[in-house]
Amino acid sequence: MTPQIAGTQAPAAVVPITADERRKRLAQVRSDISAMMASGALGSPEKALPLINELEQLSQGSADPRYFQALRSMLDSTTKVQALSAELQKISGSSKPEDIARRQEVLSQLQQLSTRISAEAADLQSGARRAANAGKS
Repeated sequence: MTPQIAGTQAPAAVVPITADERRKRLAQVRSDISAMMASGALGSPEKALPLINELEQLSQGSADPRYFQALRSMLDSTTKVQALSAELQKISGSSKPEDIARRQEVLSQLQQLSTRISAEAADLQSGARRAANAGKS
């Protein structure tokens, strides 16, 4: 059995569907993602990851797999940011030397994650532009 990365799922068995069924499901998944983004729930990896996995499966052959890898990486970073933010909130009012030191470490980690997320977002945008330009030939 292949080990799984935490928070990921093994690809579901591929069941043949018609092109029309695929288009309809793809539209539904995109709609679900848009609704999650509008409600702010896309920051919840446990809700977003299954949709991203399905979108990747439905997009086989028409989308660069690096796009989906970047999305997963951004979701992973989001999970880390949420955990660090919760920790920071717990120790924010403390004046204990160990909490002050930890607060500085957490802030440093948040800055690193912010830089990583910004770079990944730029990669996603440039990939989307390359794909759009490739389709215009």
